[in-house]
Order: sequence, then C-alpha cells, then structure tokens
Amino acid sequence: MRNILLQISNITKSFSGVSVLHGVNFDLRKGEVLGLVGENGAGKSTLMNIIGGVFPMDSGTMELAGETYLPKNPLVATGRGIAFIHQDLNLFSNLTVTENLFIGKFPHTALGGIDRKKMRLAALEYIKRFSLPVEPETVLGSLPAGIQQMVEISKSLMQKARILIFDEPTTSLSRKEKEDLFATIAELKEKGISIIYISHILEDIFRLCDRITILRDGRIIETRETSDFTEAALIQGMVGREMTGVFPSIEKEVLKSVLLEAKHIKWKDKVKDVSFAIRAGEIVGMYGLMGAGRTELARVLFGVEPIDEGEVVMNSRSYSRLNPGLCIGEGAAFITEDRHREGLLMTKSVDENLGLVKMSRLLNWAGVVDRKAVDTFNQFVIRNLRIKVADSRHQTVNALSGGNQQKVVFGKWTVNDPKILILDEPTKGVDVGAKLEIYSVIFNLAKGGSAVLFISSEIEELMGTCDRILVMKDGRISGEVAKPEFDQKRLLELALKNDN
Repeated sequence: MRNILLQISNITKSFSGVSVLHGVNFDLRKGEVLGLVGENGAGKSTLMNIIGGVFPMDSGTMELAGETYLPKNPLVATGRGIAFIHQDLNLFSNLTVTENLFIGKFPHTALGGIDRKKMRLAALEYIKRFSLPVEPETVLGSLPAGIQQMVEISKSLMQKARILIFDEPTTSLSRKEKEDLFATIAELKEKGISIIYISHILEDIFRLCDRITILRDGRIIETRETSDFTEAALIQGMVGREMTGVFPSIEKEVLKSVLLEAKHIKWKDKVKDVSFAIRAGEIVGMYGLMGAGRTELARVLFGVEPIDEGEVVMNSRSYSRLNPGLCIGEGAAFITEDRHREGLLMTKSVDENLGLVKMSRLLNWAGVVDRKAVDTFNQFVIRNLRIKVADSRHQTVNALSGGNQQKVVFGKWTVNDPKILILDEPTKGVDVGAKLEIYSVIFNLAKGGSAVLFISSEIEELMGTCDRILVMKDGRISGEVAKPEFDQKRLLELALKNDN
C-alpha cells in the first residue's frame, strides 16, 4: 500500500543466546493508530527499542517512507522522525519546561551563546497549542504527570516526529489527564502523524486504535482491523489459550476475626482521620482519584511513614508507632506502586530479589544462606507466577520486561505466606494473562485466611476481586460499597463527592 510509512520485515533478535524476536513482520500506515498488544515478555519493548535505535537487530530489514532505515543509535532515529514516549518519561525534573523541550538541541546566538529568547518563544507556542497551565520557566518536577507527558509530546513534535511510540502512557495519569492524552492522540492522527500504542488496558486499545497487532513469544500472531476483534479473541491471541474469565472463580469465606484495623489514622494533610477494619479471608478494595491519599495511607499502615495520630491494630496488637520490620514480623506484606525505586534491587538477580523477604528463613545451621532451599522457593514462584526469565538464578531484574518485574515483586512477598497483604496498584503494567495469575494468588491467600487491602485505580478490577470497596477523597473515606451493590457510577460519585 502506498500509505505505508514503516515496514518491518523478518526482524530477529537474541540476547545472550536467547532468541527474543523470531522473524517479525508488520507495517504502520501514515496517520493511523496501531495497537501493539501481548503478554509481558512477548518482545514488544525489544521490537520498539530496535525501531528507536536502542538495540541493533540481528537480521531483517526496515523501511521508513520507502527508504532503508537502519538506526545506529536513538539520535539517528530521532533525526528520521521516530519518537518514543516512555512509561517513565525521559525528561529532567530539575530543569524548566523550556530547557526540557530543547535538551540536546539548544539554539545559539550569533555570538555562540544559548538563544533563550528563541527558546522561550518556541516553548510558548507549544504551551498555547496544548493549552498547558504552565509558564516556560516552570520547573518540570512541580507539574502533574499528565502535563509532563504533554511536554514530552511537544518535544517530539518540535523535533519533527512523524511516528510516536507510546509505551503504557496512562499508568501514572488521572482520569482527566488520560482523556486529555486521548484527545491529543486524535489531533496528532488528524495531522497525519502515525502512532504505535502499547497498552495492557484493552478498553483503551479498542477505543483508540485503527488496527491491532498481537505479538506472542516474539512472533506476530496476527494484525487485523480493530472492528474485526472481540475482546475474547484478542485475549486468546495474546495468551495462546482460551480464558474463561478475567477474574478467578475461587470460593472463599470471610471469617469474623479482624486482622488489620485502622483507628482514626492521620498523617500530615494527606490522611485525615481514616478508620476501617479487614477480616480474615476478606479482600477490601480502595478506590479514589489521584491525590486522594490511598498510597499515603498504605505507607502509614506499613510503617514507611509515621502515624501522626491514631493507631493500627494487627493481629489484635495495637501500635501507635510502626516500622516495616515490625509489620513483617506481624505477617504483613506491602507491594508498593513504584517497583523500580521501592520494590526491587534492579541490578541484582531475580534469585536475590525473590529471597529478600524470606531470607532469614532460608539460612542453614551455620547461618549461611541455603542455596538449595533458595532455588526450590524461587523455582516454585517462577512457575506459579509464570515469570519469564532466561536464567532464574542469575538474570538481573532490570533485564526483565516491566510486567515480569512486577511479578518478581509480588513473588518475593507471597513466598512469605503473609497474613496481611497491602497492595498498591499490584497489576500496574501487567498483561491480562498475568493479571489472572496474580488475582489467583490473592484469592488463594484470602482463602487461606489472609486479610487483603487492594488499592487500584481500575474500578472494574476492584469490582471483579473485592468483597467490598472503600472510596477515598481528600484524605478521608468518603463511602463504602458492598459487593451486591457494586456500581461504577456510584463509586465515581463517591470519589468526586462534594462535601459542601
């Protein structure tokens, strides 16, 4: 077709002798949004990094606008009009909006100095174009995630990008920021810019994309018009098997004993007099918009942040002061929202990360780590959560896909058989097949008598897994909805509730 902008043919790629991409073929048309979906470890990021000049391909060809395309590095890719909008934005939080827009390409005056006037005028143009509530001199780190993302898009357009690659772009965005992003994507499409959109949120894929390409185990399974797919067919193509449901059907019983209770908890101006209780076998959801105080509450409950007022009761023992070590001793586990900074030792092996919490129980009589016991536990976790690793003993976690990294975080806690489980966005960046595996682990822990606090920004996820859902707004519990009364509209109303 004459409107094909990017043609990928027979691309292969291996790392340390392990084949990741096997003869991949696909095309991108001018002015279309192409959805790229697949399980974690399917090869999506590797393929995009080849297009973006980060990795060289082993074999195959690429053509961009009918010409051979073989980027030696990201700068070459940028020069040819390829821009990558990463999940973790590639910006400098300590610099201004204007400085970020011109990083790597500062204009100069006739005397050789940086032309700040020209920079400011150009920055104002893009600020006006996207109606951004900022000034050119605004420090980027002071802005919400959605505005920062618009700055990165603006930077790409200033560099004359004709292909934008979005990799899980909505994971840190509020509902409004997400809608703003979708409106921007529609505008870019109208201007003839092509977009590759990678996401595990299938609802967004169906809403945005003209066509969908499925990648599984390093191979393209199929590409079709979006209207030709059903959600069930798309999921089956991604995971290679039919899934009877997104959520597990595991019977469990909620017991009378309370394992976790918050009593009038206060912390700074983020958590304001919060009280609730969770019983053994119960999964309690926590919903709220960005900034509602859910993450801050979770950190207080696990002793990461101090309790200013109130107390936390674990296993009938009351505490006005907590720390993570004490909570672990009470059988509690905390899966944080930020796996890179708080959940993992990125340069350490999968082996070492999985053993972090359970290490004290894996020592032999001489006080030395029992490698055989470690290997037995790790192999169990890797099989149970289907963590895709080339070498379970030695591969570093920063070499894994984002979803497999999240499964390592989950695995390091669940091998400790926690009785209290605090989950903050535990399926963030995880594909639909892996989500079912994680949900099954959560359900089985609850079936065994664990109490679970499940924080999520996805209403459907909470409705599919929880016994009841608490809603936070402005640091307070604004309401509670029991399972028989679950309703998306009702939960949103509570999250937006006006107390005046």
